[in-house]
Amino acid sequence: FMYLEHFNLEHEPFSIAPDPNFLYLSDGHGEALAHLMYGFSHGGFVLITGEVGTGKTTLLRNVIRQTPPDLDVAFILNPRLTVRELLETICDELGIAYDRNRVQSVKQFIDVLTRHLLKTHRGGRSTVVIIDEAQNLSPAVLEQIRLLTNLETNEKKLLRIILLGQPELDQMLQRNELRQLAQRITARYHLGALTKDDCHAYVEHRLEYAGGRKDLFLPGAQQRLYRLSGGIPRLINIIADRALLGAYVQNEDRVSPAIVNRAAAEVLGKRRPNQLVWTAAAVLGVAMFMAWAWYYLPDDPSPQTPHKTAEQTRAPAPARQTPAPAVVRVTEQQATAKVVQPPPEKSRSRDQTTTQPVPVQIADTAQSETTQSLEPVGNAVDIVRPYANRFQTQREAYDAVFALWGYDQTLRDTEIPCDVAPRVGLQCLGQNGSWLDIDRLNLPVVLELWDESDDAFYGAITAASGSSYTLVLGGGALEVTPRDLRSNWLGRYVVLWHTPPNYRGSLQTGDRDSTVAWLRERLGDLMELAPAQGPEDQFDPSLHDAVVRFQTAEGLLTDGIVGPATWIQLADRLQSPGPSLR
Repeated sequence: FMYLEHFNLEHEPFSIAPDPNFLYLSDGHGEALAHLMYGFSHGGFVLITGEVGTGKTTLLRNVIRQTPPDLDVAFILNPRLTVRELLETICDELGIAYDRNRVQSVKQFIDVLTRHLLKTHRGGRSTVVIIDEAQNLSPAVLEQIRLLTNLETNEKKLLRIILLGQPELDQMLQRNELRQLAQRITARYHLGALTKDDCHAYVEHRLEYAGGRKDLFLPGAQQRLYRLSGGIPRLINIIADRALLGAYVQNEDRVSPAIVNRAAAEVLGKRRPNQLVWTAAAVLGVAMFMAWAWYYLPDDPSPQTPHKTAEQTRAPAPARQTPAPAVVRVTEQQATAKVVQPPPEKSRSRDQTTTQPVPVQIADTAQSETTQSLEPVGNAVDIVRPYANRFQTQREAYDAVFALWGYDQTLRDTEIPCDVAPRVGLQCLGQNGSWLDIDRLNLPVVLELWDESDDAFYGAITAASGSSYTLVLGGGALEVTPRDLRSNWLGRYVVLWHTPPNYRGSLQTGDRDSTVAWLRERLGDLMELAPAQGPEDQFDPSLHDAVVRFQTAEGLLTDGIVGPATWIQLADRLQSPGPSLR
């Protein structure tokens, strides 16, 4: 890596890969490690929970390196499995042979697994199944895992189970239908964030192991690193890695607090204000509106002396254009290009205060003297952001997506986009995810973007080609890559999707609704569906089984509930009319 030689480092000290060689055992991590080792030698369940990035997987990989020679381990990384897929994976991990050419029932897998476990037990060996990210397991799969612990002899359990997951896993196990499993947990531990002292020791430990000086981070930089990361090891790694790069670029021998601040802003973006701030903003907004109404509205308005409304005094919005906006491609080579900066038209009168977005143009340096050099890449959003009224970017982003769905009316300032959506047969689904999730949806989305300001701004992803995406923002369109937005997009997006006829919400077993009949017919077109066991509009067990098979085939959560994700995927498979990214 480019900064290794500068700091005389032998390895990258802050890689986010779960390298067990860099393991730092805080008191909490030592406790969690002891619980994992307990799970290797005792029957029943061991449960380890912790927030994202606290180091659960790193601990697990360290434990696996210490696996006793008489212990067989089945390590499951992808828990989004059906019961049958879970049993298949366990057999594959343990090297258990089964006939892949014919359908195996759950009972057949259990029989094969039982014979194998008895054989290894007689040979003096033990078996443990480790499931990472276990919060993604469905209740049905968790129940099957519980049943696996019933495989035992008179003296001992034949199978040990270790579950690692986020705090939601512990909450899931409190459900009434999973109480039998919860009662079988013989050891549990919640792994928290590092303390301030541990954070400092963690950084010094990784720097020392990488062959560098322990004091590369100034004391103030260490304090800032702890405060900005909250003691979460993964965030410490991400910020510290970028801080070392920043110090290298500035030819500094040590990392200062300012460099850590800049690094955190680059990799984490601006955090959403807390609820108190939003509440205060709402109260202030109401107060401002009341003041505006008192000042502008006459006591007794009449048709002969109409007062100007906000809609009338607002500068006219640009007319919607039928052709797609021109796309500006921003690349590494164009980082030194110039951007024409016409001054935004801003009225200072009381009746007209809205700033109109100015179209972005790329111009040659010889064409205009009112130009400004772009900083060396990476962030295409920086080209548009200075010209965009933040409130207006949200309207424009939703307008762009609505237009792709055939709704050609511009949203008014008083309209909430997701309240308008149901009028035209659409629903909003707000998610936190990645570009992989957006590609899987294959639908236009509105991105929530952040910079150093306290307010979000918005852009619409309207098309995709290869690794590039068309981003509508600030009255124009840019062709961007995920790398261009890495410092501005924290993963929050809203997708608009088309609802089925008479849609009233999610469906599950026992529901009776006219949409159930539509669902039954469409699933029948895609896969074999057993005859209804009751009225066509009743969600019966046969329909539940068909939904689970569909969810499994599409890589969705196999809970048998037809929620937004399942509706969206079903519409995609049915090739329903509507826009797509590709």
